[in-house]
Amino acid sequence: MKKIAFVALIALLAACSNNDEEKKMILGKWQYDPARMTEEFRKNKPSPQEQVALERFVMMYQNDAFIFEEDGSMSVTTPNGATLNGSWEISPDAKTLFMNLGSEIPNTITKLTNEELVLAADTTRRSKYTRVLKKVEGPAPTE
Repeated sequence: MKKIAFVALIALLAACSNNDEEKKMILGKWQYDPARMTEEFRKNKPSPQEQVALERFVMMYQNDAFIFEEDGSMSVTTPNGATLNGSWEISPDAKTLFMNLGSEIPNTITKLTNEELVLAADTTRRSKYTRVLKKVEGPAPTE
């Protein structure tokens, strides 16, 4: 019986802390992907006013860069040179990205690959839209 409990504990610990692959995938420079954001938004059949609001959001932020570093630091830079510095972390189950740029904000990850990061909309905060980011610079994918 002790052997079964030990094996179950090891399996649970491995499942809870094995987000190394996701951590490697997120490293690098990311920007919003306007076409993919619009595609995701249209799935919800937005009103014309909501569509205009999304277009404004994308126009304002499409050139911002999110840079995730291996040491857990991050920065967000704007085309006019403004920079916000902070930190990031992925939950042990790799389903939540925590970004701290003054206050820690959890973001639900719905997709993460070496090329694309999709963060779910959160209507309880200012993230009304599914945010789709594309990697524009970063480490080469590991096989």
